[in-house]
Amino acid sequence: MNWISGFKKLKIKVKKLFKVQEKLDPNASLWVICQSCSTMILKSSLQEQDWICSKCTYYLDKPPRAIVKTFFPEGGNLIQPPTELGNDDPLNFKTELGSYKDKLAKARKKEKQWCSILAYKGIVDNLKIHLIVSNFKFLGGSWGVNESFYFQKAVEDAIENNADAFVLILKSGGVSMFNSTMGLNAVMGAGVIGMQKLKEKNILTVSVGQSKTTGGVLASIFYASEIIIFEKGSHDVTFAGKKISKNYLAAGETMDEKTFGTAEEKLAGGFADLVLQRSEIKSTICTLAKIIKKKENLPIIENKSDDSAEIESGKILPKTAEKI
Repeated sequence: MNWISGFKKLKIKVKKLFKVQEKLDPNASLWVICQSCSTMILKSSLQEQDWICSKCTYYLDKPPRAIVKTFFPEGGNLIQPPTELGNDDPLNFKTELGSYKDKLAKARKKEKQWCSILAYKGIVDNLKIHLIVSNFKFLGGSWGVNESFYFQKAVEDAIENNADAFVLILKSGGVSMFNSTMGLNAVMGAGVIGMQKLKEKNILTVSVGQSKTTGGVLASIFYASEIIIFEKGSHDVTFAGKKISKNYLAAGETMDEKTFGTAEEKLAGGFADLVLQRSEIKSTICTLAKIIKKKENLPIIENKSDDSAEIESGKILPKTAEKI
């Protein structure tokens, strides 16, 4: 056997090895690694910890249906997506890596949903709540034509049912590049017009930002709400990244790279109303909704200790109520 035949056999073995690796699904692992402290966490324990690292309290991605379960313990009612109106690939987008239709089909099969958002409705503390939740694992939670149609349907359903509050839990990479300017126009129109319709009907709009909420979705959907909330420790919540943002600094203006795009930076700069622990979000939204909607029987907020902050939610809410 000469070196050429030996090399060919080695090449075949390497190809087989890579084929086996391609079939392995990372989601099939029993463990997940914390992005902050690199601690290995058993997936089965994440639900009990509310998807928070027990060692460093870093907020891991909470699955969209788990968020729905938090708001609606009984499951809530799914608002069916308008599949008859959707346009899966308006630009017939293709590259050497494959077509957008194939990517979309794989995402739908894996995540078991039509597009990157889910819309639910239900009763929470005698409040009629409509809930929109992003799924970052669905093509980075990007919004396009389909998401815009689905969002508009949820808005119309909220108006038709005289909802008390319209809540968005967002985590998105922005507008889908596969929809190009069509996606930009659709998302901007749906966001600005839809949110204005809700406000005209006296339906409270609340946006909750998680890490990696960016681009057009941040600008046209998230910030169109009346109340802006970020999860504690959220990062990469910005329209553009550091490199691009640096080019638009005013003369003499500097950027703190450590806090850039964080929830704390947004709160300090007046771009957020509240930064809350994950466990406080639902109860705080309900309390604010009842104050604003003048509902009775305010729910009692359960104060939970937080090693990184001594301010309790019970001290924050009365001040918020006074301002309102």
